[in-house]
Amino acid sequence: MKNLKTRLRLASLLTLTLLACTAAYGQLTPVGDSYTNTAAATTNYGAKTLLDVESTQTSFIQFNLSSIPAGYTSADITQATLKLYVNAVTTAGSFNVDYVNGAWTESTLEASNAPALGTTIAASVPLTTADKNQFILINVTAAVQAWLSGTPNDGIALVANSPLNASFDSKESTTTSHAAELDIVFAGGGTLTGVTTASGSGLTGGGTSGTLTLSLTNACAANQVLQWSGTAWACANLKGSGTITGVTAGTDLTGGGTSGNVTLNLNTAVTNGLYAQLGAANTFTANQTVNGTLTANSSGFTIVGNTSSTATDAAGVIGEATATTGSTVGVAGGSSSPSGFGVTGGGGAVGVQGSTWLATGYGVEGVNEATSGNLATGVYGQTNSPAGGVAVAGTTYGSYYYFPGGAVGTEGATTSATGYGVLGVNGATTGTTAGVYGQSYSNAGYGVYGVGNTGVYASGNYTGVQGEGIGWGVRGTATGSSNTGASEGADAGVWGDTSQSGYAGVLGTADESFGVYAENNDGSGLYPTMVVANFATQTHNPVFQTSSPNTYSGSRHCTIDTSANLTCTGVVSGVVQADDGRQTAIYAMQSAENWLEDAGSGQLSGGSARIELDPAFAQTVNAGVEYHVFLTPNGDSKGLYVSQKTATSFEVHEQGGGTSSIAFDYRIMAKRKGYENVRLEDLTERLNKIEAGRRKARPSAAPLSGPQSGPKMPTPIAMPVAVQRPASVAPKLLHMPPVRPAVEPVAAQPK
Repeated sequence: MKNLKTRLRLASLLTLTLLACTAAYGQLTPVGDSYTNTAAATTNYGAKTLLDVESTQTSFIQFNLSSIPAGYTSADITQATLKLYVNAVTTAGSFNVDYVNGAWTESTLEASNAPALGTTIAASVPLTTADKNQFILINVTAAVQAWLSGTPNDGIALVANSPLNASFDSKESTTTSHAAELDIVFAGGGTLTGVTTASGSGLTGGGTSGTLTLSLTNACAANQVLQWSGTAWACANLKGSGTITGVTAGTDLTGGGTSGNVTLNLNTAVTNGLYAQLGAANTFTANQTVNGTLTANSSGFTIVGNTSSTATDAAGVIGEATATTGSTVGVAGGSSSPSGFGVTGGGGAVGVQGSTWLATGYGVEGVNEATSGNLATGVYGQTNSPAGGVAVAGTTYGSYYYFPGGAVGTEGATTSATGYGVLGVNGATTGTTAGVYGQSYSNAGYGVYGVGNTGVYASGNYTGVQGEGIGWGVRGTATGSSNTGASEGADAGVWGDTSQSGYAGVLGTADESFGVYAENNDGSGLYPTMVVANFATQTHNPVFQTSSPNTYSGSRHCTIDTSANLTCTGVVSGVVQADDGRQTAIYAMQSAENWLEDAGSGQLSGGSARIELDPAFAQTVNAGVEYHVFLTPNGDSKGLYVSQKTATSFEVHEQGGGTSSIAFDYRIMAKRKGYENVRLEDLTERLNKIEAGRRKARPSAAPLSGPQSGPKMPTPIAMPVAVQRPASVAPKLLHMPPVRPAVEPVAAQPK
């Protein structure tokens, strides 16, 4: 069918009227353009955005004709037109377009090495001041035909006839991007003399004139299709034949027939148990083996296992994982009910017993993967005995009290003034051991959660608290979570947050040391050591601020605000090192207005010169308003002055009608774009607001008088030695924990 569709499309296209080929067009841009200046014979102007043409300046342009199809000759060129964009006409006049008789390159062309010029292609091309910012067209058909006939293509030259002084856009111009063009019209091609259909093509029709029509062959008979045989298109019969005469029911089947719709059914009268019946209860009396996964669904007990054996190794249900590696599970149980149980056991002495013979294994492991609910608990232990609790390593201590809360691995609480909700003691002096190890895979859960004047207190010779998590290793909040923190999606090793004005999300203090110290070993260059952000939409809101109680016309401080402004009450300085090793300060110059500066050099020609503003500099300033130019002549002159200042250029002239060609330096001061009307802006109100905010942001508690010790904790009771937890090994899970989505607002916490 694919080949058939292709042929149909071909036939449809060939039914269109065949037209004679018409003329074609081509457009070429320069491969090189520059100009020479006899007043500066060793200067190259290849990177200039303009092509100057006047008595001492000649412009060169070259086009690469290699894109013209091979075999084209001068006879194929109907017309060739040179198109130039006039940037400026200082003095009207005319110019010639001449052949260039010698090789040159844009980057090395100078008046001192310029090639000789040949005969004139177009003479006395007029140019008036009205031609500024317009295109002019020049017929250069003879030159293109000559180049295709073998004359070396070294380009063309624009030679001024005095007193012309004008300029055209070069291919480096980014202001208008109107580079020179060579527009070529090619002569038309040939004419089709006829279309015929070959034998074996599967087509009919054709002819030698007029509108021609092609069609698929209609020679095929009924039940035949046009088919490709490998060498030609030919009619072929549709394949397929034969008739089913009957269907007979075999073993354990009923039904059948020899005509019409035939129906077959399982023989439900069979009682020898050769097959299981779907939608009916089945009883299997012999041992059964299922190779694969067995899934059972029920509104009652899903799987019930009973045994009447009194042997010590008998079991109602036994699950065994024979794999010797990996996180395998013998029996796994789960419950979707918030008050249900994944695995429950009841008995005279032990409800559920788990044992292992591996040194790094678990007798019983509880994992909760719930992402919501306040009873999502990994392991839950309860006793009504005042001396009972949760047994660890064969011994029980204290009364365990459970209260509802977030999704946590283990929760503990006590009402005793000297008690502990959870007490973890580790007496080992080596290894990566832990007093308390908590872990939760719930998006809203916590490995360890503490509430009080001090939520979590930890001390150690090296690490007091270590936290690792998919979201945050350690999270601390003061007086509740903020709206900003609730919408922040970035993970972090430590996250500090507060919703109360005057409090701090993270507070670092020190005596003779670092309050906050940050390090980064990023070799990619993508990540700064510290990122500080303020999401306020208002302008001038502080993002980063330094302050000091020292006074010098008020508090000293430096602020970076949301408008990317650096505002400091001090000075802006750098440091340089002198030859004798001393490091001295250097100070930035400052101004009452927002100026940007640029500097450069130029040279007079006949007492005048035009300086183009650097395009990149012009985009950063508003040169349409007042700007200043300061001139320094590099030789004896009558003095220099500036005229004709525009947003893109200015002119420099020698005073008194002088005609010297001395070089000069210049410096430009222009208003930064967007800051044209800013002058000595009054910052009093803004700085007072920042100072008030700084005082408000200080911690509300009284300052500490000196180094503080930890809370007075009673001496922990002696704890039995427990089996050591494997170092830095996460508990084995039945499934990988779900990927944490974007951070959601934190739910209310247990009180």
